[in-house]
Amino acid sequence: MKTEALYDKDPFAKNFVSRVISCEEVKEGDSKLFKVTLASTLFFPEQGGQSSDIGTLDNTEVVDVQIEDGIIYHYCTSGFLVGEMVQGDIDWEHRFNNMQQHTGEHIFTGIAHNIYGAENVGFHLSDNTVTLDLDIELDEEQVRELEYKANLVIAKDVTVRAYYPQESVLETLDYRSKKEIDGDVRIVEIEGTDMCACCAPHVRTTGQVGLLKVVSFGKYKGGTRIAILCGLRALADYNRRMDILQTTYQSLNCKEEEIPEKVQGLLDDKKQLEYSISEIKAKGLMEQIEKFPEDIIDVTIFTEDVDAKNMRDGVNALVEKHSGLCAIFSGDDEEGYNFVIGSSTRDCAAITTGLRELLGAKGGGSKQMAQGSVMATRNEIERVL
Repeated sequence: MKTEALYDKDPFAKNFVSRVISCEEVKEGDSKLFKVTLASTLFFPEQGGQSSDIGTLDNTEVVDVQIEDGIIYHYCTSGFLVGEMVQGDIDWEHRFNNMQQHTGEHIFTGIAHNIYGAENVGFHLSDNTVTLDLDIELDEEQVRELEYKANLVIAKDVTVRAYYPQESVLETLDYRSKKEIDGDVRIVEIEGTDMCACCAPHVRTTGQVGLLKVVSFGKYKGGTRIAILCGLRALADYNRRMDILQTTYQSLNCKEEEIPEKVQGLLDDKKQLEYSISEIKAKGLMEQIEKFPEDIIDVTIFTEDVDAKNMRDGVNALVEKHSGLCAIFSGDDEEGYNFVIGSSTRDCAAITTGLRELLGAKGGGSKQMAQGSVMATRNEIERVL
């Protein structure tokens, strides 16, 4: 027997009473849960790209809700007797939050469809993320235009209507749908903006969405993936970003609008400082190289935090004076070492292969010079060499 979906009749209802049809104990990873079916339910199951409702049945936590062949399964932390009556209470904050996001997505996608002919080919609504995938590429100007128009629709506070039209009526409707639907089709219609097949609860008017903000977008599988936040989620995200911004300009001791210039100045200073430090390290390395007598055949130097260019310059200087294997390893025993090896008489590529086989090193190169990295201690490296 299919479960009666009470959320179809009233998405704003918060509690209900229903009879337990079945209850069985199941294992979910390391947890023990109870899989409960009811004659009717307000709990929306995970489907259509949206996460499920959560809440309680007789003060027992409902952690997940799934649907299969019209039967809705409630995963609870405690079990019930078949036939007993239970009270269900959905987490209203969670439900309303999801309704704001989903209706906002319909508004945005509907406008994108009307203006650009875009089709929604993907949708994901979880407790943290709202993404929609359109089958065309959009640039920043187009995305901002859609965001602005979506908020105009929200401000107009037009009606959002969910209903099951008769088949004869359905055939006359020009509605969006990501797939063919067997059986009854539920239509969510946003006055003057969108008409789409959808199974999820929605707000009654667009004004209840509150606000729609695009937080990111980019190319995805030949189209565009857009992340949005609506209503209370958008407010929470705005407050989070404002806290970060306030902390930043207070730390930098500047005005809010001066942050980009201040940060760029710090980055320029950092770059100049890194260059100066690199020059000092390069000079120190060359001074160390100069101290090796020319009659030494093989030279291996271990140092800390020398960049690849300075290591290559150092190895080239060593090769000019020493006929054997010349190597520089930069790093430490805990984090591993980057290396450059060179020689006028030895096969550096073959030596790197030996380091790879014996110590798991990564890298490669030519007979004359090779470079890479290795997670090993100095003693292990010296023993292999």
